Amino acid sequence: MNEQGGQKAVKPKDDKGGKYKPRSPRYPCISLREAIKNARALYEKDGRALVAKEVAVKVWGYNKLHGRSLTVLAAMAQYGLLHYQSGSVGISDDAFTIIEAPHNSPERKVTLERCAKAPTIFDELYQSYPERLPSDDAIRWTLKQRGFTDDGAQTTIECLRDTDMFVKEELKDYTGGNEVKEEIEEHKELPPMQTTTLQTTKPLAAILPQSSGNTATDSFTLDEGPVVLQYPKVLSPSSFEDFKAWTELQLRKIQRSIKTGEEKKSE
Repeated sequence: MNEQGGQKAVKPKDDKGGKYKPRSPRYPCISLREAIKNARALYEKDGRALVAKEVAVKVWGYNKLHGRSLTVLAAMAQYGLLHYQSGSVGISDDAFTIIEAPHNSPERKVTLERCAKAPTIFDELYQSYPERLPSDDAIRWTLKQRGFTDDGAQTTIECLRDTDMFVKEELKDYTGGNEVKEEIEEHKELPPMQTTTLQTTKPLAAILPQSSGNTATDSFTLDEGPVVLQYPKVLSPSSFEDFKAWTELQLRKIQRSIKTGEEKKSE
C-alpha cells in the first residue's frame, strides 16, 4: 500500500527488521491543476470511453501500474474526476463539465469549487480555516495532529496551495479579470439571502409575472421599485448549485450600481 491507501494513520511493518513505519491518512499526491490536465489528456485520447487503468496511466506518461501511477489514479478519484466501472476508468461528469463547459459558465465554476474540496483532508482544512488558509507551519501542525508524516504533510500542503491558487485563477477569469483581488474570494463570503416579508403600498399583480404550474414567483419592493424572482418549484441539487452561483454573480453586479446620496445629487 502507498501513503494514500487508508483513511487513518496506520503502522505497517517495515521490510527491514520488522519495525513499524508510520503512514499518513489519505491525501491526493497531485493538485487539482495537474489532475485536470490528466483528465483532459485522457478525454482527448479516448473521449468518455471506459479504458483499462493500464491504458489510462500510459496517457499520463507511466509505462505500467506501479506505486506512483496508482497514487495518481487515486488522486484523480479523490477529486471526483474519474469514473470507475468493472476495473476500467473514464472521465467523470465533473471532469467533462470542467473540460467542455464554457469557461465562464456557472456550471464550470461550481464544479471547480466542488472538486477542489472533494479530497477529505482538503475539505477538513477549508472548514477549519473558512476565511483563508493560514501559514504552511500552521497547516503542517494541523496535519501532524491528524497523524500525517512529514513527507505526507509537505505533499498535502503543496497540493492544497496549488489547488487553491488554481481555483482562484479560474474564478478571476470568471469575473472577467478586471476585478480587485479581494473579489476572487467574494463568493465564499456572501451571506445567505434572507427571507423578507413583502411590504408594498400598491398592488403589483398587474406588472409582475405570476406563479403557474411548475414555476414559483417571489417579489420584494424597494424604494426604487420591485425586485422579482421567478424559479422552478422543483430543482435538482446540481441545478440549485448552478442557480446559487448565478445569483451570487448578479449580487456582485447589482452592488456596483449602489450610489450614495452625494452621487445621486451630482447626476
